[in-house]
Amino acid sequence: MARIDWTDRQVWLEPAVWAHLFLSFEGRIPRLPFWVAAVVLNVFAFIGDRLAMDAGGHPAAAVVGLAFLYPSLALAIKRAHDRGHSDLYLLFLFLPAFLVSLLQVLGYFDSVGPMGPVLSVLGLWVLVALIALVIDLGLLRGETGDNRYGPDPLA
Repeated sequence: MARIDWTDRQVWLEPAVWAHLFLSFEGRIPRLPFWVAAVVLNVFAFIGDRLAMDAGGHPAAAVVGLAFLYPSLALAIKRAHDRGHSDLYLLFLFLPAFLVSLLQVLGYFDSVGPMGPVLSVLGLWVLVALIALVIDLGLLRGETGDNRYGPDPLA
């Protein structure tokens, strides 16, 4: 994709920009596009979750959550690249959310029973990972200048 001018307000009207944000694992993005896309993605994920809960309960909601994993990863990876982090950095942070969703699809959706302690630990891991993601990807500026993932998106 050609270089995106994130300071241009018209950029948000281009479908290719949204496709790049949610489908591509390449390049870097600054904080503002990350936050805008994250809010949009989470609004749709919340609506999908509510509809799935009404239609099929926890397993259906977990499937919807897994469907939103790909665009979430695409967005986070580009932001992590801007911070100079590798893709593996996010594996540690996204793994617990994936495991919780997978366990919910398999029918383990409460803390009662033999999987209760596992779900509790994973839930705590998800919380810590979410805080780390918000601070690192959402609040801290990316690397200045070019890095191994591409040119500075703000330059």
